[in-house]
Amino acid sequence: MTFFQFLQRNLRWVAGGFLLGFGSSFGQTFFIAQFSSQIRETYSLSHGDFGSIYMFATLASAATLIYLGRIVDFYRPVVVGCAAIIILAGFSFLMSWHNSIILLAICLYGLRLFGQGMLPHTSQTAMSRWFHGSRGKALSLASFGNMAGEALLPLAAVSLMVAFSWRDLWSAAGITLLVVFLPLAYLTLKKDRTPENPLESSGSNGPAVSWTRKQVMSDWRFWVVMTAVLAVPFLVTGLMFHQVHFMEAKGWARTVIPSYLPLYAAAGAVFSMTAGMLIDRFSAVSLLPLSVIPLGVSVLVFAFGGEEYFVPIAMIILAITVGSWGAIASAVLAELYGTAHLGSIRAIYSALMVFASALAPGLMGILLDNGIELDTQFAFSSLYCFGLGLVLFAVKPQLMLVRSPA
Repeated sequence: MTFFQFLQRNLRWVAGGFLLGFGSSFGQTFFIAQFSSQIRETYSLSHGDFGSIYMFATLASAATLIYLGRIVDFYRPVVVGCAAIIILAGFSFLMSWHNSIILLAICLYGLRLFGQGMLPHTSQTAMSRWFHGSRGKALSLASFGNMAGEALLPLAAVSLMVAFSWRDLWSAAGITLLVVFLPLAYLTLKKDRTPENPLESSGSNGPAVSWTRKQVMSDWRFWVVMTAVLAVPFLVTGLMFHQVHFMEAKGWARTVIPSYLPLYAAAGAVFSMTAGMLIDRFSAVSLLPLSVIPLGVSVLVFAFGGEEYFVPIAMIILAITVGSWGAIASAVLAELYGTAHLGSIRAIYSALMVFASALAPGLMGILLDNGIELDTQFAFSSLYCFGLGLVLFAVKPQLMLVRSPA
């Protein structure tokens, strides 16, 4: 089946996954970070103060997601997805009028739990479960929703802040979720897809026996995979959250990074589609060791690139990892452990992902407060990525083995 044939036959379900990913943008760091200066000014917070509040709110959402994420094994994606959109809209409205640090922390908790957590988790679980032989293509197209939001919303927020207050924009976010995303998500997801038979589909990867969450937690391969996929949300979240300070430290205009996000998303879309087709042909496990190397290269370019023309170079290289990461991470779990308990398994992965993204703003903010600039932090982070790539290549034969749960 060609890519366009696949899209023609499965547009409604893939579009539903795309919409959930796009809607999650209002709880993602790249959107919230656009208001960091106004929030810090409103509440007289330092980089470390705001980063720490953000970190603890996100950590709390990660802890909640471990249990809440299991709900996708018991309720249909349309129910979970639409409920998450409604709740995310509620926290967006709360963000527009709260006037205390306590409510700020509560808002951030809700935005992170239902934005970064439940909406992508529901989207990726549904795509992994509904598709087998074409799982890579489905996951890559659904993942593009998040990249589309990353391309459009930050620049839109920066542009609209000239005429509107930051609180007005959060009200607009809530209205958009209810008026646009909620009805479209319902229309596209209200009918479940009948999945391909994983035992008969020639392009299928993965075990016939599905592992339980308890069995997965005791498998060392799961934790090795996590060290790889969690490097992405940590570094990307840190960069996006502290991008205003990063641009100020470099002497760049505040619009430099947001202005290149459309290019970043377009490149990410290309690499996402490419990764999806490669997953269906070779398996996600075989691509995993390659996914972290471009991440190390990109943060190295950010660290040592002093001129603005380095930004599009770094963003395109970063897009190689980010574009392929969502599809690879979700497909690896399905390939290794099956899909019967995938919601529970992905809940652990999603919680760890949120945990990694929680550490970045707080840890990087504290280091900034102590005089360690992002250039230095990124330089050391690149070494971690390169070392991790070598480890994954070393254990790849063990990851490729099809195993039954102990």
